[in-house]
Amino acid sequence: MVDAVSRRHVLQAAAAGAAVAMARPAWAEWPAKLDVLVLGAGISGLHAARMLQGAGATVGVLEGSPRIGGRVWTARDVPGQPEFGAEQIGSSYGRVRGNAAELGVALIPPRTGAMGEMRLPQTAVSLHGATPVVDWAHAAMNPLPPSEKAMLPLALMSHFLMLGDPLDDLQDWLKPQFRGIDQMSLRAYLTQKGASEAALKLINVTVPAWNLDDANALDFLRKYHYYRWDSQHGPYHVVRDGTSALTDAMAASLKRPVALNKIVAHISAQPQSVTVTCTDGSRITARSCINTIPPTVLKDIPIEGKLPPVQRAAWQAQRSDQSIQICFDVKEPFWEKDGLPANMWTDGPFEFMAHTPSATLPIGVLRFYVNGSAVAKLNAMSPAQLRAHALAELIRLRPAAAGVVQAGRIMNWSTYPFSKGHVAYFQPGDVARYADAMGQPVGAMYFAGEHNCRVNAGVEGACEAAENAVIPILEMIGKS
Repeated sequence: MVDAVSRRHVLQAAAAGAAVAMARPAWAEWPAKLDVLVLGAGISGLHAARMLQGAGATVGVLEGSPRIGGRVWTARDVPGQPEFGAEQIGSSYGRVRGNAAELGVALIPPRTGAMGEMRLPQTAVSLHGATPVVDWAHAAMNPLPPSEKAMLPLALMSHFLMLGDPLDDLQDWLKPQFRGIDQMSLRAYLTQKGASEAALKLINVTVPAWNLDDANALDFLRKYHYYRWDSQHGPYHVVRDGTSALTDAMAASLKRPVALNKIVAHISAQPQSVTVTCTDGSRITARSCINTIPPTVLKDIPIEGKLPPVQRAAWQAQRSDQSIQICFDVKEPFWEKDGLPANMWTDGPFEFMAHTPSATLPIGVLRFYVNGSAVAKLNAMSPAQLRAHALAELIRLRPAAAGVVQAGRIMNWSTYPFSKGHVAYFQPGDVARYADAMGQPVGAMYFAGEHNCRVNAGVEGACEAAENAVIPILEMIGKS
């Protein structure tokens, strides 16, 4: 009897131990001291982790949010699966395309409209709440002078920004001779290029910054220069199953699964090691670290180590585009009934309505986009109020939408706690002040993320920054 009881206790203890082992998070099985700890499972952090793993380093990735991808985000829970973040894979995106090819992630030409045409979409325009028009050039509401009158509001900024583009090399924006442009706001630069006051008012509506005065002219100039340079080298592609399919595949290729919901609370960055403490109390130590956390979040994390004041100031000053997307559930293509294009630009509260084709939804995806200072008023609303306001505004401008459209999922990058914004940008004068300081190593901690790219932009720039952080780490590991 004693033997039977003892055996039962042993079996129960073994079962309990097995349950505890199964409950242990994957990161708890990591080595006591990794070679490299990567903070952030966006495309920059994942590219860095894959490179380091390929070089034989032991790597772990922490992600504060409950999902992989960072600002690469295919909304799989939304009809039509739109992209909340990155979508276009440019012709020159060698790093991104290399990951896709190695992992068997298919890239395809951009999806076309119902007629299979490859063209820029028509866009209806509404000013001051008036009924939208298609013939903008001859519309009575068009306030532009004759030299600008034929240009749609969305085309104005790129026209004047690229007019007499002074940049030749992709790294010119970092050279001292362009510091004069660095000191200029985007408003001042576009004015210098000949943009009328009426044009500036229209450009300010949808500029991907707080406003034209907050945006650094040199920063925007270099990004538009890069995207134009990329387009001249061939057409862009999209990921067949959504851009998140790429970041998911990148994460799945790692030997150690990404540890999700690991919000960084404190970093100790010493010359020979980095220790990260998370809000759940866990502590992970590595010989080195690659930090891809956006400055909008990083600026509030305590860092122990030799962090220069100018670097902390750079993070505090870094701006990020505040943007909201509101998805619509559409039963019928009302734009076929009212005879206007599905795409619409307006100076009202919701700025731009975009219709994008979808592989999973024949009717396509319809969204409102709001950028910059306009989000402040919308952020004061509850989600239900925001949906009701968006739907009412759509029906007011396009009565044919009544009864066939409902406002659905909202993606608010401005309140998303893991980025607090979308795409990073500099304020006037901050390229000279902070571009070099932004990503300088602190002890054994190196920095990546799209805000630290020097040549490229977008997701390719994020991968470029990852490589720039990986190289010195591999050199350090090789010497030790």
